[in-house]
Amino acid sequence: MKKYTTLVIALLVLWGCKKEEPANYVILSGNISNTKGGELKITSLNGFSKTINVMDTGTFNDTLYIPEDGLYNLHYEQGRMAPYLVKGATIHFDADAKKFYETLKFSGDNTELNNYYAYKANKDYNFMMNRAASYNVEESTFEAKIKDLQIDLENKLKAVKDIPEDIQAKELRAINYGRLAKKKGYERMYGYLSKNREFKASSNFNKEITDLSLDNGEDYMYSSDYQSIVESGIRSRAYEFYQKDSLPYPEAQAKALSEIKNEIIKNAELYKNISMGLSMSKDKDKDLQEFLKASTNQSHIASVKEIFESLKVLDSGQPSPKFVDYENYAGGKTSLDDLKGKYVYIDVWATWCGPCKYEIPFLKTVEEKYHGKNIQFVSISTDKQKDKDKWKKMIEDEELGGIQLITDNDFNTKFISDYKIMGIPQFILLDPEGKIVKANAPRPSDEKLIELFNDLGV
Repeated sequence: MKKYTTLVIALLVLWGCKKEEPANYVILSGNISNTKGGELKITSLNGFSKTINVMDTGTFNDTLYIPEDGLYNLHYEQGRMAPYLVKGATIHFDADAKKFYETLKFSGDNTELNNYYAYKANKDYNFMMNRAASYNVEESTFEAKIKDLQIDLENKLKAVKDIPEDIQAKELRAINYGRLAKKKGYERMYGYLSKNREFKASSNFNKEITDLSLDNGEDYMYSSDYQSIVESGIRSRAYEFYQKDSLPYPEAQAKALSEIKNEIIKNAELYKNISMGLSMSKDKDKDLQEFLKASTNQSHIASVKEIFESLKVLDSGQPSPKFVDYENYAGGKTSLDDLKGKYVYIDVWATWCGPCKYEIPFLKTVEEKYHGKNIQFVSISTDKQKDKDKWKKMIEDEELGGIQLITDNDFNTKFISDYKIMGIPQFILLDPEGKIVKANAPRPSDEKLIELFNDLGV
């Protein structure tokens, strides 16, 4: 009996000493005032994506199974920033949705570090919102401004206690990339604000940007400013191919991406392009196969395959997602079901969108050509409710025809999310039964639109 008791005690000791598995998740909670609820999106370039529903009280609590520790992009309404998430951490934040950047405060694990990131986001936001004071100054004054901002952030970072050494080193480089990203935008912004479109910065002004290496995968995954500089370099290279080699832009872009030597950056850019563009693709199967041949990131591949499958609900012949009771400029409310019986050509646009406004004269011409035929033209504005007067004024000033509607919650409305719309303008064509003909129909400026109408007997 004594031996048996000893064995039981030994087993209990071993059981008690058994090492617990480390947590592979983050508990994220928050309280957002001045909101009616909505979606909080958490994403990263490692393929992670999670949408959290914020209740109409502004509270939320969720568990994020993150693949690795690092910075994750947080987006709620007009607020964006990147907190540091670590497996096993419990993180909470409070913010006012109307004054997101100046009120954002973190608590829980990594409080000091995440409040540093909040401070940085607020500084960058104020710099961009005060564009005239920031950019409409002489070159030497501008350089002094961005250098002062860099020093301020460096001092703020160095005051953070117990910061991981590798994070501090990365963040110091990121602060410098932030200065360079602002510097890169100076020439264009100063030219615009000073109304001197021919303005050119001095010969040495951009030297440190042109000399910057664009193949640092570690910094690319960490710093959004370094990402933007790399993306700008890729766009410039693609535009060269587009102009000099007369390649269609998608091919020019693919050629520019093929030149990237760093595998991390190449995979991330491929992933960003297809995850943003697949819903607007003219040939989703072809684009998917080209992505699968080019990417070596299994997480990205799995994510894109999921996106591809989810888009099948938007194939030709599928019932269209619906909108209900959108405000009609002519008065009253309009729902998609009210429009059955004719083909419906939908323009998703906004008053602030340059490419959308470019299509207006072409759309008016097409509407006139098909006036009285078996088709209705519907324009759905994604302008914010607070900008409704701008929407009405543009309809009046441009003498817009067709059925003019505005969504109930700008871009954050179910019809937009159901159609997986990532950018505007987007044009949608439905048949008289309310089924999808093309979820990404040709634009009014594209002669293929008339060919499509003719094929359908519109």
